[in-house]
Amino acid sequence: MWRAVASPQTIRARLIRILVVSLALVITLLGVGAAQQVDAYQQASATVREVKLLISLQNFVHEHQKERGLTDGLVSGTTSFRAQLPAQRRLTDATLAAVRQLIAGRHDAASDSVREGLRAVDRLDAIRSAADSGHGELITTYDYFTDTNKELTHLTLGLEQAQDPVLRNGIQVLLAFGNAKEATGEERALMTGSLPLGRFPADWYTEFTEARATRAANFDSLPLWTTPQQQARINAIWTTSHAKRMLAWDLVAAQSGGRLDNRAILNEAWYKVLTETINDMRTVQISLGDDITARAQALQQQAQDELTLFALLALGTIVLLGGLAVGAARSVSAPLTALVREAAEVAGGRLPEAVASVQSTGAAQEPPAPVVIPKHAGSEVRLVAEAFDRVQRVAFDLATEQAVLRRNATESLVSLGRRNQNLVRRQISFINKLEHEDADPATLANLFELDHLATRMRRNAESLLVLAGESSPRPWATPLPVTDVVRAALSEVEEYQRVQLRRVDPVHISGSVVAEVAHLLAELIENALNFSPPSSEVEIEGRKTSAGYLLAIVDHGMGMDAQSLAEANVRLSGTASFMAEPTRFLGHFVIGALARRNGIEVRLGDAPATGVVARVLLPAALLSEGSGAAAVGKEAKKGEAPAPRSAVAKGAAELVSVALPADGSSVRELTRSSAVRKGSATAAATASATAPAAPMRRSTAVASAAAAQDGVTADGPAGTGFPASAPQAGPASAARDEGTTQRGSSASRTRNGLVRRPRRSSIPQAVHETAEPRWQASAERTPDRTPDEVSGMLSTLRSAHMRGAISAEKEKWEKEKRERIDTPEGGSAR
Repeated sequence: MWRAVASPQTIRARLIRILVVSLALVITLLGVGAAQQVDAYQQASATVREVKLLISLQNFVHEHQKERGLTDGLVSGTTSFRAQLPAQRRLTDATLAAVRQLIAGRHDAASDSVREGLRAVDRLDAIRSAADSGHGELITTYDYFTDTNKELTHLTLGLEQAQDPVLRNGIQVLLAFGNAKEATGEERALMTGSLPLGRFPADWYTEFTEARATRAANFDSLPLWTTPQQQARINAIWTTSHAKRMLAWDLVAAQSGGRLDNRAILNEAWYKVLTETINDMRTVQISLGDDITARAQALQQQAQDELTLFALLALGTIVLLGGLAVGAARSVSAPLTALVREAAEVAGGRLPEAVASVQSTGAAQEPPAPVVIPKHAGSEVRLVAEAFDRVQRVAFDLATEQAVLRRNATESLVSLGRRNQNLVRRQISFINKLEHEDADPATLANLFELDHLATRMRRNAESLLVLAGESSPRPWATPLPVTDVVRAALSEVEEYQRVQLRRVDPVHISGSVVAEVAHLLAELIENALNFSPPSSEVEIEGRKTSAGYLLAIVDHGMGMDAQSLAEANVRLSGTASFMAEPTRFLGHFVIGALARRNGIEVRLGDAPATGVVARVLLPAALLSEGSGAAAVGKEAKKGEAPAPRSAVAKGAAELVSVALPADGSSVRELTRSSAVRKGSATAAATASATAPAAPMRRSTAVASAAAAQDGVTADGPAGTGFPASAPQAGPASAARDEGTTQRGSSASRTRNGLVRRPRRSSIPQAVHETAEPRWQASAERTPDRTPDEVSGMLSTLRSAHMRGAISAEKEKWEKEKRERIDTPEGGSAR
């Protein structure tokens, strides 16, 4: 990581490194100044806040001082003060509430000190009650008020440490003036409480002289810190008549030696004169507080302006450096980005389109347009563009050659498939000829097995043609029943004896797609047989739905996991290419090509208990409602020449697959002519006594498999042909057919490695329809068969009967042969 930071490999990274280093230096320098400004701003804001708290606290002390004087007078016997106390107490309570509101929610040193000083105020209610009831003690009352006021007056709230000299001097003036005002209030309270008694009780005379001295000392110290304007306002206090009278009475009391003449100095007059003088002091005190507040706010605004200036300066520097870096980067990165877009267009558009055109038309194509050199590109970018243009031309030539080679290879595969198909067809014809000429049961059995192998070889040849994009070489003129198509598919797979046809609704399939549908079903059936236990059955069931005809092929193997099912369904959809896939997946691609060509939907899903169910949905366009001559008439409407009745009857039998006994005989496609040829032992051997017949009972296993994958609930209605289930996949996933393996299929994934999502299927709706009770009720009566169909069925029955007789004769002959071998000539068996 450190190497990537120290030695970046790209131009953009190097420019970013230069920008980061420059910004780090600038931000460091600006950060120091900004930190100082932030600190100054915070201190100024705190000063404004503490000044407001100090002034509010002094408001409370002022009202508390007035209440002290009235309460002392009331306790000492001046009852005229009782009427003034309620209003004064309300003022005291109001200013106390204002202080508490300012410190509510705060937990700094200043608020904590104020909160601690206000604890003594909790005794105020008791003092008031004692004074009102006449049980108050004068000294106790005075000590409470005086101690509380002194403690609150001496609180500095940390303002004496202010860095600004003007602000610091203003704080000193406010604190000294507050102490002088408190001393004056103490004089008022001491005299008010003592005049009714005619003397100073206890040591109040000493306290009175100390209060006079404190007041004088604080006023004398004020010129050290006050401005001329402030000192002028302070001096104006003593120019009033009440202030002069207060000083005169104060001097008399000080010189009395502790005795007071309450006739010369009336208590009410003393309280009034002192109160007016203290009110004048309060006015000056408020003006001093306003001066401090104004200075603190000015400092706060100055700090805010400087902080804003620093922020703008830092932001401007960052923007300037960023603009320079971005401009330098764009001078290189913009042309390169344009070149990258051009390369992406070539790689994702022009070059693939040219190659696709070569593949589709086979004609020579013009090479893609040359790479456009971006405007304002430097010489280095021009060299890169020219080099990329040469790469594009070489890539186009190589891709064109590969496309031609691929097309030639495909044409070769088609030619090889056609030749192989023709040879297999000739081989089957020759085998049929041998079957006609030989009646020996053993020879016929071998010929039947050889015929079955040849039929499977023909399917492989047709699979090769399907993958090459060729159409079916075996078109059919007339519609055939779906059961005949299924049996035709069974004739092309191994172990057909394990396949069981359950309920299959009667329907006819258009003759033009009969061969391809049979091929598709054969691939799915063989896949199910290969990947299920040899002792298990593969079940087939068919239902007619509003979307078409739904066939379900269910095996009971180990099943597949969800990812393998998704990849297999992508291959079965016909949207993936088989060129980059392993050969074991070719069967899926054959099914996908046939399904896509005919509009058939094929999907794999989990079986109800274990295994996999393959669903095949034949669209309604591939179905034919009639049979025999009526069906031929419908095909004629589509532009196909109708076959004669004899041909229709022959076609109905030709694709009917019959299975031989379990002794190894094969399955083959019977023609009616070969099935009914007169007295031929070959015809008897070609009939199947054990062929999968039409279903005699319903299979819930196949039906459940059809609904399991697409969300039909497990509790399907009673009597439903395809009940729903919630299958559980097996513990492992077998590689199917050509089937899926644990690794992901590249053809079933996008360029980003995501599994391709198949298009929305109509199979779920068809499965839901099969789960509805009305489905069975709406089953149609089996239509009447035509004479040709009846004739074909009778011929098949006769062939089966003959085959059974031949099989019995064969077993009897083999038994006699074994007895002759085991018994010595002339002896008897033991």
